[in-house]
Amino acid sequence: MRSFALIMAASLLVFAAFPVLAVPVSPQAVPVPTFTVTVVGETNGTRQQFDRSLILVPELPIQLIVTFHNNDTMQHSFTINDVNGTIKVNTLLVNPGLNVTLNFTVVSMTLVTYNGTQFRPEISPSGGIEFYCIPHRLAGMTGRIALAGAPTGGQPVEKGILLRAYWIGIIGIAATLLWVIISYFLIKSSSRHHTDHREHVRKGLP
Repeated sequence: MRSFALIMAASLLVFAAFPVLAVPVSPQAVPVPTFTVTVVGETNGTRQQFDRSLILVPELPIQLIVTFHNNDTMQHSFTINDVNGTIKVNTLLVNPGLNVTLNFTVVSMTLVTYNGTQFRPEISPSGGIEFYCIPHRLAGMTGRIALAGAPTGGQPVEKGILLRAYWIGIIGIAATLLWVIISYFLIKSSSRHHTDHREHVRKGLP
């Protein structure tokens, strides 16, 4: 009975200690998908416009690669402001016939990352993120970025939590079994009955 109590006490001690000793498995971020689109600046009749005034992204977060092509005889830009009206994403003024490519991440409809900096973009009156041409914004040369489907969340999903719990459990069980086995042999080897039996065997007694 005493031996059993000692073994149980040792087992409880191991269970209490193994979360500290276990090596955690680092979670891995899901790669952000990429969406590529070409937007053309042009004049239709007397109206300056983007040929694609609505960019629908399939999911969030997403890395958006926008190639802006100026198919006009005047300068245009592709520009996104933050909520304070400060220019954050900008091709500058693009001369006729030229292209400029921008690469930024739409984390959510209220958060964008560009050149390592996050900002809250200006929201279009129609919903989504507004973009515009600097010289012709007042003339109505604007567009918006919107989500085509249901939101999937603004932060990268972390994996590895279940894997970490699995390995912690395995390590804990293995440590417990090892400790029980060691405790059993330690208790057995130190017991009086076992010592007397070894002495009898050494002397050749039954």
